[in-house]
Amino acid sequence: MAAGQPPRDVQGKGGAECGINAEVEKQLEMGKKLLAAGQLADALSHFHAAIEGDSDNYIAYYRRATVYLAMGKSKAAIRDLSKVVELKQDFTAARLQRGHLLLKQGKFDEAEDDFKNVLKSNPSSNEEKEAQTQLTKSDELQRLHSQALSAYQREDYVAAISLLDEILAVCVWDAELRELRAECYIKEGEPSKAISDLKAAAKLKNDNTEAFYKISRIYYQLGDHELSLSEVRECLKLDQDHKQCFSLYKQVKKLNKQIESAEEFIREGRLPGEVVESPHFGDTQNLSGPWATSSRWPCLSRGIGPDDLQKFLPTSTIV
Repeated sequence: MAAGQPPRDVQGKGGAECGINAEVEKQLEMGKKLLAAGQLADALSHFHAAIEGDSDNYIAYYRRATVYLAMGKSKAAIRDLSKVVELKQDFTAARLQRGHLLLKQGKFDEAEDDFKNVLKSNPSSNEEKEAQTQLTKSDELQRLHSQALSAYQREDYVAAISLLDEILAVCVWDAELRELRAECYIKEGEPSKAISDLKAAAKLKNDNTEAFYKISRIYYQLGDHELSLSEVRECLKLDQDHKQCFSLYKQVKKLNKQIESAEEFIREGRLPGEVVESPHFGDTQNLSGPWATSSRWPCLSRGIGPDDLQKFLPTSTIV
């Protein structure tokens, strides 16, 4: 070995590290250009490659978080921003961004921690102003949240909805607030709005069986057996042992079969007496109430209204 040269293994390692760093920088630069061009999927693949090449590169995580945000994947973005903060605690831009996202999720305390840490990290004047603004906003949102809960508890659902509207204009990813507003809509007799909030909550919260169960119940009460069945199946996909969903599934499934049989008789032009005597009908579900007047009830399309329903069903069916 020549004098003044490092051992071969160290020399080789240094060359490999230089090669890795050069490749990571190349991936970062390519990803940055693709991101600027709006080619998100391609940009994401390059940032994946950069992180695989250097798992401690906080810039790679930060840029990948930017792509995730542009793709609407907020949870993945928060994970990457948290990794950035772990690797470089004084990176105020990442803390500020994560605080914004946490606030949208309704996680007030965690968001405030980020904004306060920004103020302690020698921020730029713009970052300081933004952090102060967000702290003030968080305080106001918490005040509104407290008022909304109070209104709900005293059964003033109209006031609660108004307050929740204000909060959800900012906290758009808060599943629990949407579920609370859905309850208010149900109390106020606005099932369609309740369904809209519950569907959003089902997407925002993993394994949200309760949301699917409530949606199915509402559809059932509205007389839409097909959509009720579809939603309760989603619940059971998440938890096949869910007692409430399984009980509702059996109930709606039984009713669905009854309605399919009724549709078949109508298509065949069978007489009402023949329907009553048919073995297809046994001790079936109650089809009065919303089911008798639902637009999905097949008799209505044939000019047969709720008053004629008893002609098509055994006496035990009408309650």
